[in-house]
Amino acid sequence: MNLIHDIRKLGEDDVLDTRSILERVAGHEEETEDYSLRRVPATWRWSAWGALWSFSGILTAMAFPLTAGLLTMFYGGPATLIAFAMTLVYTWIGVFYFARKASDEGALEVLMSKQTFGFIGSAYQFIAYGFLGALYFALEGHVMASSLTEVTGWSTSLSAAVVCILFIPLSIFGMKFISLFQGVTIWLYLIGIGLVLYYIWSDANPSISALRAGPAWWLVNPSNAALNWVNILGAFGATSGVLGAIMILICTEQARFARRVERKKAAFLFAGIGMTACNILTPILGVYLFAATGGKVPDPGVSITKLLGGLGLALIILTQLRINVINVYFGTNALENFTSVVLKVSWSRVVYIVPFLLICYLLIVSPWLQKFGVIMTMLSVFLVNWANVMLGEFWLVRRRIGIPRWSEFRRGYLPSYNKIGLFAMWVPTIVGVIMGSGTFGPKIAALAVPVTGISAFFLPALISMLMSSDGVVREYFARAPVSTKSLNMTQICPVDGTTQHRSDFVLCPYHGNKFISSTACASERNCRTMCHKTATRV
Repeated sequence: MNLIHDIRKLGEDDVLDTRSILERVAGHEEETEDYSLRRVPATWRWSAWGALWSFSGILTAMAFPLTAGLLTMFYGGPATLIAFAMTLVYTWIGVFYFARKASDEGALEVLMSKQTFGFIGSAYQFIAYGFLGALYFALEGHVMASSLTEVTGWSTSLSAAVVCILFIPLSIFGMKFISLFQGVTIWLYLIGIGLVLYYIWSDANPSISALRAGPAWWLVNPSNAALNWVNILGAFGATSGVLGAIMILICTEQARFARRVERKKAAFLFAGIGMTACNILTPILGVYLFAATGGKVPDPGVSITKLLGGLGLALIILTQLRINVINVYFGTNALENFTSVVLKVSWSRVVYIVPFLLICYLLIVSPWLQKFGVIMTMLSVFLVNWANVMLGEFWLVRRRIGIPRWSEFRRGYLPSYNKIGLFAMWVPTIVGVIMGSGTFGPKIAALAVPVTGISAFFLPALISMLMSSDGVVREYFARAPVSTKSLNMTQICPVDGTTQHRSDFVLCPYHGNKFISSTACASERNCRTMCHKTATRV
């Protein structure tokens, strides 16, 4: 039997829910379902604009102006803004592709990664990704805690505890709540930013004013850093991953809910409006706020609160609510996938909320921001390489070999490890972390992200060229997926009793050659993936 031949015989409706349903048809269970372990069905999709609204909490995150302010302290305004412009171009391309793919398949990035790195191999990314969500929460939570301390006089540890506890009830709900919440609060955010700019331009507060910023505010450079390639790439190393590649990956969390018929529209909205807002407009705001303080206060949480008082605190709280419900959401989604793969359990995302927020609290009160530049560069190496390996194998490997463009995620059809993806991901990442540590000087550190990112993009193609076509295919499929067209459109799983679309089901020899749901397959502890061993090989 020719494996790739059998795979190519499958139609899209064998592996995807291709139904076109314009109205959501579901009950209360679907409203709290996160679909982190399976694809979003056609019955629980909404418009591309609706998906963008749920994504907008990320676009208004204080992490963007905060990062811009902090980097301006180190590298100067011109180098920082050039770095953000480079990040913008990178994310335009990556987000357009990933948002369209997510809407087409109804899958988030952690599901796509299961084929790129293998069902078990992807778990290493998931645990790091979950921890990354905690870092993002801590970065945003630090802004909120600083504002709370500025107004109340509380200690940082008390303010941080209040912030984390606040998010426990807000993090229980699923994407429907997030979409509604973001759609309503975006207008309050825009009004708040308008007030900030009005107060600055009116010179109402002499310590934060347009007079202090000056007409050439973008030239603010308190450290007198030179405008050269080392500083530009140094700033780019800090932004391209934690504010760039992360957007390529995380956009799938919301874009997967856009209807398939609107996948191109979703891609244009997420890339065009979304990336322009967060990777150039809000960083400009951050540099301007920093300049308006005379180059003294890089934290917008402090400067906005000093400028507007209680209203400023309210604006900061609003931005924190908007972004951190998403940070908790994607961090706990990643942890849910990790335990599903490693522990073979199907615990709800909600189980991880309290331990996740405890980790966030410890990060907020720790001195990790003192190593901000180095940490951001190392995280950027990891994120850029993750996104670039996936883009490289999607564009350069699958097309050359003829592997279908859709990403398989069902355990019964995936090998445990995809050596192509794992090698291409972790070798450049290890090298990049060493380069970015600063051990070999600022020039080597500045090259860490671009050099290893480019390597990660091309390595899947180079590795696959050293293998036979059949060998490459077997890194992506343990056996050919079996057509589900013989099943009803929605099917009840004989193992876990859940009702899913037929494309979610896997033919399982361990359960008497019955079709079972993908989650039942993933959580089966006793089968030892016997379906892989019994598959006919060439």
